[in-house]
Order: sequence, then C-alpha cells, then structure tokens
Amino acid sequence: MKTFTAYLNESKQSWKFYIKTIHELSDTQSDRIEKHLMKYDSTGLGAVKKTMLQAQPKDFPNHRGYEVYMYEFTTNLPVSSYQVQNEIRNMLGLSDGVFKVRGEHEIDKDNQEEKDAESLLADENYGEADEVKGEDYYGEKYNTSFVKELLKLRKDKEKDNE
Repeated sequence: MKTFTAYLNESKQSWKFYIKTIHELSDTQSDRIEKHLMKYDSTGLGAVKKTMLQAQPKDFPNHRGYEVYMYEFTTNLPVSSYQVQNEIRNMLGLSDGVFKVRGEHEIDKDNQEEKDAESLLADENYGEADEVKGEDYYGEKYNTSFVKELLKLRKDKEKDNE
C-alpha cells in the first residue's frame, strides 16, 4: 500500500501562465515579479518572447502598432490569472490596458469556436455508449436463464452438503 506522501507527490499539479505586455519589462521589474510569484511556488519567469509588430494586438485592442512581449511562468499552487494580473499591475504601478496575464488552462473567448466541445449528454442517441442488448439484462429470456443458474447453484450446494 502506498504512503500518504507518495499519493501527495503523485497528485502534484502545475499551472502555466503567460504575462503579456506591450512594453518590455526591465530587469528590476522582472526580479520584483519573480519574487512576488514565489508565494505561488513559481519556478520564475521564462525568457522573453516578442511578437512581430501588430496593427492591433489581440489582448490590447486600444493600442495600435505595438509588439507584444510574453513571459512564461508556472505555479505549483492554484491561482487565477486575474488575481496575479491585479497584484503585479498594482505592484509595478502599470495602467490597466498595458499588462495582461493569461492562463494556459483558461478559455480564449476569441477562439472559443475551436475549443467548444459538445456535451456527451446532449447526444440523444448516446453515440459514445457501448451497444447493449436488452435481452441480456432483462425480460423473459433473462429470467429463465437466471432461474436455471439459481437451480444449478442450489444443486451444487446440496452436493457439497452431502
């Protein structure tokens, strides 16, 4: 039997997030963010990735003609991207429209059509279910086979008692 700590180690999860900003973060800002993310058991910020110049960046609709800088980080404790975004934005004194945090596990509203999955319960024909023959589980045929099995077990039990 496994120990409790073994189960705990097997159940560890991590959550991946992306920090997106239209201005590159300075080294001091990056260090402050890394220190702040330690409370969520983070591994630190990854290397900066920069997109090409965009007429209208996806996460920054009010800004035109900017490159988007992305930093990746993972946490071992659950946290919402909105919470991290507000904490870091307030800590660095950034305005609302220049800094975003997105979780890899969160649904992207723009690409939602691709990710929408139909519920299995919405299928009235239950296409995913195995084909089941009803006569194997109920009805006259099932009842007679069940009674035969019971009689067989009764005879076997009587033989064992003798």
